[in-house]
Amino acid sequence: MKIHGICLAKNEGDIMEHSLRDKLTWCDFIYLYDNGSSDDTWAIGQRLAAEQPERIFPFRSEDNAFRDGLRGDVFNHYRKNARRGDWWCRADVDEFYVDNPRDFLATVPSRHQVVWAAHIQYLFTEIDLARYEQAGSMAIPGDLPRHYVANYSEPRFFRHRDRLVWDQRGSWPVHMGVATPRRIRVRHYQFRSPSQIERRLATRREATARGYEHFPHSQAVDWREKIDRSADLHLDTGTGAFVIDEAAMPRHMDPPLQRTVKLALHGLGIWP
Repeated sequence: MKIHGICLAKNEGDIMEHSLRDKLTWCDFIYLYDNGSSDDTWAIGQRLAAEQPERIFPFRSEDNAFRDGLRGDVFNHYRKNARRGDWWCRADVDEFYVDNPRDFLATVPSRHQVVWAAHIQYLFTEIDLARYEQAGSMAIPGDLPRHYVANYSEPRFFRHRDRLVWDQRGSWPVHMGVATPRRIRVRHYQFRSPSQIERRLATRREATARGYEHFPHSQAVDWREKIDRSADLHLDTGTGAFVIDEAAMPRHMDPPLQRTVKLALHGLGIWP
């Protein structure tokens, strides 16, 4: 079993090296697509690729309008490297796994092809702002936010099959597969410092202006709008235990009848 990470990045220079080195502890191959960074994101990726030329592959750096299907471009270019039973991962730069993906994926039954993640979303609070103002900067990883909310879930892994189709319009391949019940836990640090938040909001507003409609937080015009109250959040105590709001999580399991049909169609090879 090999794990192939699709890493789409734009202006993530503050966390890029820490993220890639972390992913190398469990990911066999990382394919990098820089979506028009104006910072040193691409340069960092190239430097680490020179250190790990058999594992990190810089695919492309170009200022394309963002669309989820850009990951499909990476998949279609490198799919020849994968074998049936390998896993593909949406390896976002600002995510770090609580559960070791290699260990987790080894336990997924062969009849299941998709793994969803339970997102532990860290938010920038007044405590982080005070630390930033005192130090004048945020040192990654030591100064990452520590307060979180866990109420969101999305797919993150799918098994490779030779007949999978992923076109430019899709966020994921067609008939990706049947989701396994258990979610893998991932830490998500989308807001990390005032300068990074300001840059991220500008990037999202630009993507929205160019036609992408799925960044609701891009409407903020000032980074201060993204400061959350620590009292409203949970504190990561470092024990590995997290408060996950299961009731608020999006449903990731199909209704029983639909799931049974999917299992049959995939099992018989009717769906790729």
